Amino acid sequence: MTTALEMEKKYVNGVFLLGGIISVIFGILLITRTQGVIEVIMLLLGLWWLIQGLFNILAIFIDKSQWGLKLIGGILGVIAGLLVLNFPLVGGAVYFGVMTIIIGVIGLLIGAVSIVAAFQGGGWGAGLFGVVSVIIGFFLIFNVFGALNIFVWIFAILLILQGAVAIFLGVTQRA
Repeated sequence: MTTALEMEKKYVNGVFLLGGIISVIFGILLITRTQGVIEVIMLLLGLWWLIQGLFNILAIFIDKSQWGLKLIGGILGVIAGLLVLNFPLVGGAVYFGVMTIIIGVIGLLIGAVSIVAAFQGGGWGAGLFGVVSVIIGFFLIFNVFGALNIFVWIFAILLILQGAVAIFLGVTQRA
């Protein structure tokens, strides 16, 4: 006779296994069919934004509190959703490009703080870390497309590794 706890463990193991398989597949597809996978992800994101925007607008009729924020959020969601659904690759490039520049600026700031800390007694390790962070920050800001390619590969490899771990857990954990 199977107890509720055993059933729950089997369910969790199954979720690990399924999630791991999906992660490995997406990781491999991201490496082999980068443009297609990014397009699918952006289409899903555009659909999500469109639906969320419509629900924000409909929420005004249910609950009138903060109607201005709901209206603005709804309109922005609908516009962003329609734009991304019509131009998924452009949306992906813009989204990932902006994120790359933001990460680059953060890298510059971290580097600057570390360099200042090095001159205030933090040691040469902090200074070296700061210089490397500044170099990486400049690379990300001034070579967005090169950085995007690197990020896609890193993300794909992480998906494959995470998927492998999840598959391992799903198969080896006892119910």
